[in-house]
Amino acid sequence: MAYAFDCPDSPRPFDGRLGPLESLLYDHWHGIHPLNGKLPGRQHFDPVELAKRYPQLLQHLWLVDVERDPLRFRLQLVGSAVYMTSPFARSGRYIDEFIDPASRAETLNAAFTRLVETRQPEFRQGWPRVASSRHARQLARLSLPLAADGETVDTIVNLTTYAWATIDRPDFPHAD
Repeated sequence: MAYAFDCPDSPRPFDGRLGPLESLLYDHWHGIHPLNGKLPGRQHFDPVELAKRYPQLLQHLWLVDVERDPLRFRLQLVGSAVYMTSPFARSGRYIDEFIDPASRAETLNAAFTRLVETRQPEFRQGWPRVASSRHARQLARLSLPLAADGETVDTIVNLTTYAWATIDRPDFPHAD
């Protein structure tokens, strides 16, 4: 289930749906907003500073560059938990290189396109839609827009956490 919101000034737009790590990142992002009401940019968001303040976030963090004409999304920075879980998650790769074109309407491409168009954060919780090398059974992903000019989204900050299928529960339902 995905959630978006249309009030960027709201300090708690997702009605308690965020977990503790997502809440930390959201609060940090909200706190770096310029006073003029514009979106924060990459110049405001420093992963090194974030790691000093909240070291538990870095492994779940991944940054995506937004390219235009045509609109494409390129992985810029990939945290170790994302790297170890997702066989595709390598810096420099494009999202559309590893998502089946037939399913793009329901995946990252559509979510990121919506985020770029609306300039609003998104939160998704549910089954992974991309194959996992570590048998993730659920994920939570918070996606936050950054805009160097305060208006045009050029980077998406993501934090993804996973719940794992256990070896002693082969009957646990999984996504097909």
